[in-house]
Amino acid sequence: MPAARLHADRLYGVLPEAVQAFRARYAQIEVDFVEMSSPLLEAALASGDIDLGVLHPPLSRDLIIHSLPDEPFVLALPATHRLAKQPVIRVADLGGEPLLLAPRAIGPSIYDRVIALFRGEGISPRIVQEVTPMTTLVGLVAAGTGLGFVTSGIAKAAWPGVAYRPVLPPPPSLPIAAAWRPSALSASGERFLEIVRGLVGQGDLPERPS
Repeated sequence: MPAARLHADRLYGVLPEAVQAFRARYAQIEVDFVEMSSPLLEAALASGDIDLGVLHPPLSRDLIIHSLPDEPFVLALPATHRLAKQPVIRVADLGGEPLLLAPRAIGPSIYDRVIALFRGEGISPRIVQEVTPMTTLVGLVAAGTGLGFVTSGIAKAAWPGVAYRPVLPPPPSLPIAAAWRPSALSASGERFLEIVRGLVGQGDLPERPS
């Protein structure tokens, strides 16, 4: 039985639905989902260890990417936190709060933009711990370690003791893309991309270099 290995930074946005649809349409193809960080995915794609990855750009290697809808960020905070009573939280209210943030090596562009968001409000963020993946970050929020930004997709999964709130000014959205080496996408990978394109209403978009 043929197997398709879907490698992703995380199951963002439309991807859970895409995986379900792929399995329903191509029941004869066994799907093996493997989670890896974006830098590791880039390296694995470049070396030929995998043929398709879902990660967040910008990328540093010569790969083809197919952009997917961005994932907006919301703030995860303990449900008992004083700010959880507010329907919307302003960045200015986060001065001095313990912040959990993914390491810059994992996503330098997003990291720098989050820092710029705070500094734009005249605040130096108080980073108490760098953590990845986001599910671990949510667990630390539940434990009262700090507050942190997570994608709206992660926020859809209820976690006891954690509240999610929009933030103003809004934090940067997380760009998402499928990526592969030029002329190296498998038939299973092509089929998966067809599913994703259909779900997001993009049709057959041309490939483009990263």
